[in-house]
Amino acid sequence: MSKKLIALIVVLVVGIFFLSAAWRLAQKDLDLATAELSNIHTALEGNEGELSGTEGELLTIKAELQNTKDYLSNVEAELQSTKDSLSDMEIELEDTKARLVAIQADVFHLHNPTFEEAIGFLEEDKTDSNEYLEGEYVCSHFAGDVNNNAEGQGIRCAIVDIRFLDSAHAIVAFDTADEGLVYFDPITDERVRLIIGNEYWRCIEPRPGYRYEKPLFDDTILDLVVIW
Repeated sequence: MSKKLIALIVVLVVGIFFLSAAWRLAQKDLDLATAELSNIHTALEGNEGELSGTEGELLTIKAELQNTKDYLSNVEAELQSTKDSLSDMEIELEDTKARLVAIQADVFHLHNPTFEEAIGFLEEDKTDSNEYLEGEYVCSHFAGDVNNNAEGQGIRCAIVDIRFLDSAHAIVAFDTADEGLVYFDPITDERVRLIIGNEYWRCIEPRPGYRYEKPLFDDTILDLVVIW
C-alpha cells in the first residue's frame, strides 16, 4: 500500500470521526432544541389555559358590573321616587300647617244652618249633577264633596256612614237650628228620615214624580255613624 493511499485513508478516517462528532453534537443540539420547543409548547398551553380562565373571570366581572349598574340604577330610581314622595308630603304638610293656622286664627266660622238654609244650599250645590261611576265616583265621593262645599260656605255639615247587612251607604246631615238633625242623600238631595231597623229605601222622601221600589239587596239599616 502506498503512502499516499495510507495518508488518504487516515484523512478519511479523521474526517469521518470529526463528521460523526459534529453530527452527534448537531443531534444533541437538535434534541435540546426539541425539548425546549416542547417546554415552550407546554408553557404556551398553560398560558392559554390561564388566559381562558382570565377571560372567564373577566366575563364574570363584567356581568357583576352590569348587575351592579342595574342595581344602582334601580336604587337611583327609588331615591328619585322617595324624593318625589317627600316633596308631595312637604306640600301636604304645608297645606296642613296653613289649615291649622287658619283654624287657630278662627277663619272657619262654621255654623249650624236653619232647615231652609240647608235646603237652599243643596239646591244651589251641583254635586247631585255629577255622574255616579261604579268604583270611581260613588256615594262616599258625593257625600265628601257636599261636605266640603258646605264647609266652604261656613255651613257645618256631617258625613253619615250607614251600614247594611252586606254593604254600606254614605249620606250627609245638618244639625239645623230649627228642626234639629236632618239627613239628605247627596246623590239626589232627597231628605232621608233614618230609622235603624227600617229599610233605607223606605226612609227616603222621594222628589216629586219619583217612586222608589225595594232593591235587589237587603238595605235594612243596621247601624249609622255621624261624622262631623
